[in-house]
Amino acid sequence: MTIERPRIKTARFITSLTGNQGFEGQGLPQIAVAGKSNVGKSSLINCLCGNHKLARISQEPGKTRLVNVFLLNDRSHLIDLPGYGFARVSRGMQEDWGRMMNEFLNGSPHLKLMLHLVDIRHEPGEHDQLMAKWIRAANLPFVVVATKADKLSKAQRQRAIFAIARTLGVQPWEIQPFSAQTREGKEELLARFPEGCL
Repeated sequence: MTIERPRIKTARFITSLTGNQGFEGQGLPQIAVAGKSNVGKSSLINCLCGNHKLARISQEPGKTRLVNVFLLNDRSHLIDLPGYGFARVSRGMQEDWGRMMNEFLNGSPHLKLMLHLVDIRHEPGEHDQLMAKWIRAANLPFVVVATKADKLSKAQRQRAIFAIARTLGVQPWEIQPFSAQTREGKEELLARFPEGCL
């Protein structure tokens, strides 16, 4: 008998929020996706869900300015958080984004897993480090996802993973390389979703 691998069979957009407002169907387990602007959050969501039109992908960093909610398999909610750390927007807007994320995450008892995305090509910056510290302080289960893994050679990738691990205070084997282009890491990430979410 073959064991069916976890997969997302159905995914649909539910709503966009400006903070921790209630929404229809709230109460299911939640998986949140956090990362710097232009790190590839929308591409990851579309890849995991097998729908390249589900989350809007923009070439302009900082386009996701709301908390976007998606329903997966009618069993859990995937939460796409606003990208952080984009310098070319006003300080006021950056503060608004921070407030939105803080309100949502601190007020979400159903949050079961954080996917913390970093670009494998660059050492994590100040905002990435702050996010990692917040996640640990909140005692949340998390996975560090190193996106755009197809952009590096095998040797470059190994060095990059060690740099990410050192900067964020995690072990190299706790980092999941991922590529939305080749779908590398997709099955491994879905396998990390808490039981009952898929």
